[in-house]
Amino acid sequence: MKNKLRRMLKPTNQESEQSQAIEKTSEQTVDTKTANEQAAWIEKGADILTFEDEWIVRIDQRYNLADSHGHRTFGAGYESLQLPHPPLALDVPLEQIIFFDTETTGLRGTGTTIFLMGFARFEQGELLMRQYFLPHPHYEAAFYHHFLTDIGEDVRFVTYNGKSFDWPQIKTRHVFVRERVPRLPKVGHLDLLHVCRRIFKGLSDSYRLTAMEEQIGFERADDLPGFLAPMHYFQYVEHQNPSIMDGVLEHHLHDCLTLVSLYDECNHLVTHRKEVSPRIGENIAVWLADLGINEQSVEHFHQVNDLSAEGWLRQGLLFKKMQDYQQAVPCFEKSKTFRGYIELAKWAEHIAKEPRLAYDYTEQAKQLLEGQVLLTTRRERLTAELTHRSNRLQRKCQE
Repeated sequence: MKNKLRRMLKPTNQESEQSQAIEKTSEQTVDTKTANEQAAWIEKGADILTFEDEWIVRIDQRYNLADSHGHRTFGAGYESLQLPHPPLALDVPLEQIIFFDTETTGLRGTGTTIFLMGFARFEQGELLMRQYFLPHPHYEAAFYHHFLTDIGEDVRFVTYNGKSFDWPQIKTRHVFVRERVPRLPKVGHLDLLHVCRRIFKGLSDSYRLTAMEEQIGFERADDLPGFLAPMHYFQYVEHQNPSIMDGVLEHHLHDCLTLVSLYDECNHLVTHRKEVSPRIGENIAVWLADLGINEQSVEHFHQVNDLSAEGWLRQGLLFKKMQDYQQAVPCFEKSKTFRGYIELAKWAEHIAKEPRLAYDYTEQAKQLLEGQVLLTTRRERLTAELTHRSNRLQRKCQE
C-alpha cells in the first residue's frame, strides 16, 4: 500500500517538465519586463547602475555657472561658497559640499523608505545635479551603495530641515543594508531652515522651502505638491512606467537648485550690509550676537537706521557683554522696555554706584511691566524681583 501511495504522489516526467517550463516562462517574463523598464529610463537619458543582483536609476544634469535659478546665478553661488563668513562658512573643498534633498514614502518611522535622493554639487567649473531613484523598494543596497560611493567619506550637507529629517532617515535606512554598503561618511551640516528663520524672522508667515523661494525670485509652474510624491511612487512600483515619476523628479530637482540659490541669497544678505532692509539687518545682527560673533554683530547693528525696541535691547546687551557701558546705556534707554530698564538699574547700582538713579530705573521698569502680556507666573516672579530691588535700593538711599 505504501509503495502504491508513493507512486501516486510522485510527479510524472511530463508534469515535471511542465513545471520547469512554467518557471522558465515566468523568469523570461520578468526579465523582459525589467529590460523594458530599464530601456524606458535610458530613453529618458538616465543611467542604470547595478550592484549585486539589484539596480537603480541615476539621472545627471549639468548647468553652466552663467545659468540661474531665480535671480541668483550659479556662478554667484560658486563664489559665495568661497567667502570667509563664519555663520555660513563650510570648511571643506567645494566638491565636498552638496545641496541635498530626499523624497520619502512617509514622514517618520522605520517603515518609511527614501525612494529619491539627490544633490547639486560644483565640479569642473559647472553645477552637477544628480538624482538617485529607487525603482523597487527591495533594492536599497544598490541605492545606498552608489550614493555613498559617489559622495565620499567627508561631506558637508546643505539642506532644508535635513538635519532633523533627511539625514536621520538615511541613518535609519542604512542600518538595514550596512553590512553590504559603505559606511556613512563624516558629515557636517548647514540647515538653511534655521538660517532662514533667523534672517527672515517677522517677514514671512511660512518658512516652507517653496515660501522661501520668493526671496530668490523663483516661482514654480505646474509643480507637483510634495505630499503627492509617495502616491506617484506607489503607482510607479505597480506599473513600472518612468513617466509617472516626471513630476516628482522635477519637484525634487527644483528643491535642490533652490538650496543653491537660497544659500547664495543668505550669504549676500550677511556680507552686503548696506543693501539689506532694516528688519533683515537687525535679524542678522541679533543672530551674529547669539553666535558670539560680536564684532560683525556690532557692524550690522550700526548699519540699521531704524531698530525695533527688541533691537535696541539686544544691541545694549551686546555692548554690555563687551563691557562697553558707554554705548550700552543709551541702547537700553532707547529700547523703552522693562528689560532695558532692569539692565539700566543694574548698571546704575553696580557700575555707576548711584542707588537713587537705580531706584528710579526700577520703578520705570515696574510701570512698563504692567503693560506687558506675559504668563501669570512670569509676571508674578518679575514683579516680586522688582519690588525686592526697589526696597533694597530705598534702604541704600537712606544710609
